[in-house]
Amino acid sequence: MSIASLFQALTTVLERTHINSESDQEMRKLNPFRNIPTIMTAEDIIEYAHSRSVKISMKSSLRLARVERTRIREITRLQEFTKSVKIKLKAVVDDFPTIDKLHPFYHELTEILVGIDKLKQSLGAVHNCIPPIDEITNKHLEALRLAQDHRQMKKTRRAAKGRISSILRATAKNVDFVIDAKRKMSNLPGIAPNSPTIVCAGFPNVGKSTLVRAVSSAEPEIAYYPFTTKSVIVGHLKIDEQNVQIVDTPGILDRPMSKRNEIERQAIAALKYLAHVIIFLIDPSEACGWTLGDQINLYNEVRRTFVMNPLFVAFNKIDITPANQLEAARKLMPDVYEIVATDGTGVEEMLRDAIEEVDLTSMEESVREFVSGLSRRESFTSDD
Repeated sequence: MSIASLFQALTTVLERTHINSESDQEMRKLNPFRNIPTIMTAEDIIEYAHSRSVKISMKSSLRLARVERTRIREITRLQEFTKSVKIKLKAVVDDFPTIDKLHPFYHELTEILVGIDKLKQSLGAVHNCIPPIDEITNKHLEALRLAQDHRQMKKTRRAAKGRISSILRATAKNVDFVIDAKRKMSNLPGIAPNSPTIVCAGFPNVGKSTLVRAVSSAEPEIAYYPFTTKSVIVGHLKIDEQNVQIVDTPGILDRPMSKRNEIERQAIAALKYLAHVIIFLIDPSEACGWTLGDQINLYNEVRRTFVMNPLFVAFNKIDITPANQLEAARKLMPDVYEIVATDGTGVEEMLRDAIEEVDLTSMEESVREFVSGLSRRESFTSDD
C-alpha cells in the first residue's frame, strides 16, 4: 500500500469505525479466559450430581431378589454420583487456560488481578479432591457388593455421597476463587499480541479515552475525574483492508512500580507487551489535575523504560489551554504534536506518523492464525 493511499485511507477513518459483528466475535475469542464454560460452585456440583444419580431407573427384573435389585440400583447411583462430581471438578481445572503458556500480557495481568500462585494453589486443590473421592467410592462399592440387607445398602450409598459432599464443601473456597478469577480475567479485552498496536499512555484524564474513541471502534467510558479507565480497552482502526489495534490504558502515575496500584500496573503491562508505538498525551492546561512538570517527569520515565518503542508526544486540550501556559509548554517540550482529541484537531497528522512506524498486517489474518492454532492444539489433545 502506497503512502498516498495510506493517507487517503486515514482521512476516511478518523470518523469512528466499527468492525463487523463477526470480526468482533473473533476478537473476543483471543482472550483465553473468555471461552471458559460456566464453572459450578461446590454446592451446585453436589446438587447436579445428586439430581443425575436419582434419575437412574429403579426398574429391574422382578426375577431378581429384592436385595439384588437394591444392590444394582445403589451401586449404579453411587457410580453416577461420583462420575458427575468428577466430570465437574475436572472441568474446573481442564477448561482453565494453562497459566504458564499464556502470552506474557495475559500472564502479567493474571498476576496483577488474581495472583498466579494463589490461582495455581486453588486449581491444584480442586484437582486433588479426585483421588480421595475415588477411594471413598471404591470402598463403599465394595461394601455394597458384600452387603446382604437392602436397608444397609441404602445407608452405605448415602454415607458415600455424604463423605464425597464433605470433600467438595471443604474445597468450596478454592472453587469460588477460580470462579472469581474467571470472572475478572474474562472481562479483559481480546488482543492479537503480534498485530500492530498503538498504546496511549499518560496521566489520568489527559484525554486518552477520548482519543481512542474518536479514531477507533472502542467505546471507553469518558468522564472528568481520574482513573475513569479501570482496565485496558482495545479499539480497532481500519485502514483499507488492514486493522491496527489502538489501546487505551489506565492512567499511570509518576511513582515507583512497587507503589503503583492494580490499575496502573495494567497500563504498564500493556506498554511492556503490546506497544509497537506509544502515544504519550500531555495536558498543558493542567485540567487533568497534575502539573505540567509532573507530566513531563512521567514522560521521561516512560521514555527511559521503553527505549525500543517509537514514542510520540502530543499536547492535548490546546483549545482550553491559556496562551501563556501553552507557550511555556512549547519551550519545555518543543516539536511535539498539538491536538484537540474532542474534535479531531491535529489528530490525523499524529496518527498518520504513528502508523508509519507500525508494521501493518492483516488483523483478520492474525485472528485466523490464532484460532487455527487453538484448533490444532485441541486436535492433538483429542488424539491423545
